[in-house]
Amino acid sequence: MANRTDSYDVVIVGGGPGGLSCAKHLANSKQKVLVLEKSANLGEKICSGLISPKAFPELTADRGVPWTEISVVTTRSKQHLEFSRPYLWTMGRKDIEGRLLRESTADVHFSEPVRSITPEHVETDRGRYLYHHLVGADGSLSKVRKTLGLPSEHIVGWAFHYILDRPCSEFQMYWLPREFKGAYGYMMPKNRQQTMAGLAWAGKSFDADMAGRAKQWVARTFAIDTDTTAHEAMKGNADYRGWKFGTTYLVGDAGGFLNPVTTEGIWFAMRSGEGVAKHILGNSEGDRIMADLVANHRKQVRIFELMTNRWLPMCWMIEWLFRNPRRGLRRRIFDRVFWKLMES
Repeated sequence: MANRTDSYDVVIVGGGPGGLSCAKHLANSKQKVLVLEKSANLGEKICSGLISPKAFPELTADRGVPWTEISVVTTRSKQHLEFSRPYLWTMGRKDIEGRLLRESTADVHFSEPVRSITPEHVETDRGRYLYHHLVGADGSLSKVRKTLGLPSEHIVGWAFHYILDRPCSEFQMYWLPREFKGAYGYMMPKNRQQTMAGLAWAGKSFDADMAGRAKQWVARTFAIDTDTTAHEAMKGNADYRGWKFGTTYLVGDAGGFLNPVTTEGIWFAMRSGEGVAKHILGNSEGDRIMADLVANHRKQVRIFELMTNRWLPMCWMIEWLFRNPRRGLRRRIFDRVFWKLMES
């Protein structure tokens, strides 16, 4: 039972990049802000801690481990590409969220999952919190989104991977339309000390059969003992259905702000958190940020639908591109599309 009642101007459910970005941009305002995070510590979400050039543009140092090389693989080839500048950095979620938290003046409660939500308050085992504004930043399984009655059905997917306790030495992306429908494989850093290798696929619910096939593929491709190596699965939500519902808002995965093409989520969570915070403060820039995110997201969804449909030529054009993108026309096309995705 809740044993206390407090009032806040803004209650943010979720202390990941989206929620903490929102709190950061509400800092030093007249708003009394509370962040409720179910995990005991920062950075405990099951996903990569990679940031693109869009995230923390003000940082000129300590962006993490830079990536200037990538291997792109099909069933027929493996090609290694080098770039003149980093396209991603391994920072790690704990570092990312810690940086945002340090710039926040909100009350932040860890180990405090939300049990129920009404139009006036949220309730946990520790207390009842009245609010004027409620921000759902609680990921792809968002309780705030469910309270609003919004489904997550269109452009929803799963990542299933194995964790290796060593730094990632090679960034690898696998395009596998012949083996797996609407899926791709990867080996990439989870943080500065760990690597994750696995498969991501589209689907509303977790597919145990696909996970079994992914287990076999990972064991075969990366020579990993999948019976003794730790693994984890995560849902991703790119089903955008709105960000503002009266005085309730959705940011990050909770709102469907996930790039389904690259599966990048951290920057979109941070940017949508910033947009909602500025909207709450009456700053018109907040609405412009959200409008840009929505327009960009719709383009990403259209591209995703084209590239994952095996009956359409774009799916096979990507395979053609991946077979030898190191020079000539294919390299020019690859670079143009790649950097467009990384920087926008």
